[in-house]
Amino acid sequence: MPESKHLRYALYALYALAACAILWLFIRYALPWLLPFILAFAISRLIEPAVSFLVQKARFRRTAASGLCTLIIFSALVTLTALAIGRAVIELTAFLRRLPSLLKDLSNVFSTLGAHVENFVSNAPEEIQNYLNGMLDGFVKKSAELPAELSARLLPLLSGAAKITPRFLVFFITCAISTYFISSGYAEVRAFILRQIPRDKHRAFKELKNDLISTFGKWLKAQLMLSGITFAEMAAAFLFMRIEFAILLALLIAVVDALPMLGSGTILVPWAAVSLISGDTRFAFGLVLLFAFNTVLRNILEPKLIGVQIGLPPFATLLALYIGFCAAGVLGMILFPLGLILLKHLNDKGYIRLWKS
Repeated sequence: MPESKHLRYALYALYALAACAILWLFIRYALPWLLPFILAFAISRLIEPAVSFLVQKARFRRTAASGLCTLIIFSALVTLTALAIGRAVIELTAFLRRLPSLLKDLSNVFSTLGAHVENFVSNAPEEIQNYLNGMLDGFVKKSAELPAELSARLLPLLSGAAKITPRFLVFFITCAISTYFISSGYAEVRAFILRQIPRDKHRAFKELKNDLISTFGKWLKAQLMLSGITFAEMAAAFLFMRIEFAILLALLIAVVDALPMLGSGTILVPWAAVSLISGDTRFAFGLVLLFAFNTVLRNILEPKLIGVQIGLPPFATLLALYIGFCAAGVLGMILFPLGLILLKHLNDKGYIRLWKS
């Protein structure tokens, strides 16, 4: 390292920029190509105890044991996906049947809102009535154009989904076949990877691997627990409030709540506002109360489940979220914090020196 303090700081800054650039290039270009094989290796590692048990205790051949475990895992994934899609189709079919009545209720809400707005404009000072009327006319014009605009945007989404489906099938099949091949020759694959690492670094590599798996496992476990708590909380509340499509809505809110920079308020607050305008004050109050309870509970649990376990400062997490969003959108908001966690552990263990711990 240079003796000059300023040169050392400049070198640390270059290391940090290089690490960020490599992370961005990996996420942007390499990860989409390597993801099925990375997942296949991870799944092979997970099923290795079961495969070893079948080989050693049940006297299976390695290929047969790997094939059986791979078949069970991916059959379970297909079954769960089919059940989820089937339930979603049932809920969406019921929703479409109710859509005309829901649109009628929404029309009544807009009529009530329009009456309130007109009353407000008529009671406003004459000096600003023309300005308010102009804004109101513009809003009405935009509202009239909204269905056509939504239809124009929906068609590309549907065509995009149709294009993604074959790619997803190829991804799924590639991952399944790769899992079988890697699991069948797991010892050889593991030995090949270790041969690429100097022998004196094997112990450090093993410790690093264990640390990363432990950290990622804690992060994933915390996220799944938070999403599960949100889903259970929303489902119970919606069933108690006798809301139609309770399970589907609870699942939707749990997914939205898990996305960075979004939350349950993205759905619950506008829903409460519409209910309040339509005159259902009690229902609106229930939604606001549910939103407040979920927000408080999440703010209490999230630092304990994520921050305490992983040890990532809130400001650093926010910085990674913002940079990830600028670089790669929503996917970057998920992957960049994970990359920062990786860099933190590498730095804490002394494998790299980007900052002083």
